[in-house]
Amino acid sequence: MSAEALPNPPKTQSQPAGLFVLAGSEMWERFSFYGVRSLLVLYLVEALQYSRADALSVYGMYTGSAFFCAIFGGWLADRFLGQRRAVVLGMALMMAGHIALGLDQPIGLALGLLAVGTGLFKPTTTAMVGALYTPNDARRQSGYTVFYMGINIGAALSALIGGYLAQRHGWGYGFMAAAVGMAIGVVVFMAGWRWLPPVPPPAPEPARAAWTDASARRRIQVILLMSVVAICFYLGYEQAAGVMTLFVRDHVSPQFLGLELTAAQFLAVNPVLVILLAPPSARLLARLDWPEFRVQGLGMLILGVSFLLLQALQGLAAQGEVVPAWMMVGVIGVQTVAELLVVPIGLAVVSRYGPAGWGSTLMGAWMLAKATAGLLAGQLYGWLEPTGLSLYLVVTAISFAGGVLLLSVSGALRRYAGMGGGA
Repeated sequence: MSAEALPNPPKTQSQPAGLFVLAGSEMWERFSFYGVRSLLVLYLVEALQYSRADALSVYGMYTGSAFFCAIFGGWLADRFLGQRRAVVLGMALMMAGHIALGLDQPIGLALGLLAVGTGLFKPTTTAMVGALYTPNDARRQSGYTVFYMGINIGAALSALIGGYLAQRHGWGYGFMAAAVGMAIGVVVFMAGWRWLPPVPPPAPEPARAAWTDASARRRIQVILLMSVVAICFYLGYEQAAGVMTLFVRDHVSPQFLGLELTAAQFLAVNPVLVILLAPPSARLLARLDWPEFRVQGLGMLILGVSFLLLQALQGLAAQGEVVPAWMMVGVIGVQTVAELLVVPIGLAVVSRYGPAGWGSTLMGAWMLAKATAGLLAGQLYGWLEPTGLSLYLVVTAISFAGGVLLLSVSGALRRYAGMGGGA
């Protein structure tokens, strides 16, 4: 899930009331978004009789479109709609999309509503959190930690509740649960209206470092390269709600810790682990103080190892064995560690080293990388199926290539961009 979360554990300080309004709204929005994400491929295959390749392709187009829309959603909120109206409109569109899915309306209409709604909501609420604080407010970092805790709680609940309802009582119940969650989010947001940050006045365009500035140009080039490498990470990461969910359905025992889990409910493991592992991970990385690209390279290698483990589990399944749930949970745990090493570091590099006036553009490049990877992740199975190549081994090779690249050029990139020395 979203390890853009939790850069450091929160400090015990009084936070503005608006933070909890936004965190509550975000929690229920993520409940709805990840509810659909956990169910979509299973719904397409089991209820609509899509082939695996077609179902994964639709999933990829949906996730890619949601990230593409987020690139423009914040701009529309700032320039035309206003932040509050953009959030309410986004939630209304998402609720309509969930209802359309629950009532078996055309899948393209439903997913289109969800993608546009997500694009309006997601970047705007994140920006509103920042507007609660003055530039030097020490509470800002821990405030974002609280906010992203809400994201991961919503994601975990969506897989557990939506997955149970959909696969035990019917698909419509799962999608309508997402609509109810979105409705609760609207109520939370409207009830806390007076605690939201004030509507900001139009701001002048920030002074922008010129491309002819050699130092700025080098930093931009390095950040863009890192964003391209991020495609390699997200290409593997986005398999969780696609190929991996189908593998769980077909080959993994549902029995775990005395509970019987549906395939969709396995997607709750990642956000739960993010909540548990992110604070100690942040403390460990701060203590080690490794160069950013080395940490990301290590994360890419760890992601590759997780897909090697999946290939081994595929071998067990091919022999007719049922894969124990704890093995699958272990693989998801390895992927969560990789996520915590790659994603927050990438966002920190963009924020810390982006030249003046380029921050939004470079963050847009990161979002574009996620969108591209989401689209490609959905198409990969269909491309590889006729060749007989293993998707898991191909993703392993891509992850290892990205990791080796970052590790081998880490020091050179830092020196080239003026980020300091180090390997």
